[in-house]
Amino acid sequence: MTETELKSTLRSMVRCYGFERVNRFLWEIRLSRHQPESSERCMASSDNGVAARPDKQKKAKVTAPEYVEKMECSSEKEPAIVELAKRFEGKSFLPTFGDIRIFCRIYGVDEPASKSRASAIPRIFKSIATMEADDIQKILDDGTFSGPSRLGPIADAIRRNGRANQSTCTPAGEDGGRSSQTRRAPPNV
Repeated sequence: MTETELKSTLRSMVRCYGFERVNRFLWEIRLSRHQPESSERCMASSDNGVAARPDKQKKAKVTAPEYVEKMECSSEKEPAIVELAKRFEGKSFLPTFGDIRIFCRIYGVDEPASKSRASAIPRIFKSIATMEADDIQKILDDGTFSGPSRLGPIADAIRRNGRANQSTCTPAGEDGGRSSQTRRAPPNV
């Protein structure tokens, strides 16, 4: 195919699909691992001889379950690690970056430079994969690194019980802390 034919073909593709879409696919082809080096050199360049830059595309963030799915780990550890990944995604395991920081310090993992939970996924789950299966299961069972305790419902129950007990009890001091119904007569001597 001559350069004129190539330009003509590309122009018709741009008219049909739009410049951004065609450009994005060309860059995907260029960056694909399966592309031989010789064909990379043959890629079309812009008019000034410099290859055009693709628009900055955001990388699709890999979720913890997706990352763990690609990891190689023993069959006895895998179910627990998968469960931790699901909990991580649901924010019931390491829900804040502060929790991640604590985890990293305890297990000697380098703290991620980025302050996002997503950036910590590889470090955390590589570290977890090196742990013994019992230790991983213990993290699951104990709810370790699950963030602040949810004490609100417990506090509400204590408050309700306290109010209920106050309304049924007589104030201390009126009868020495005993109800008049339970007062016994002194023994006859």
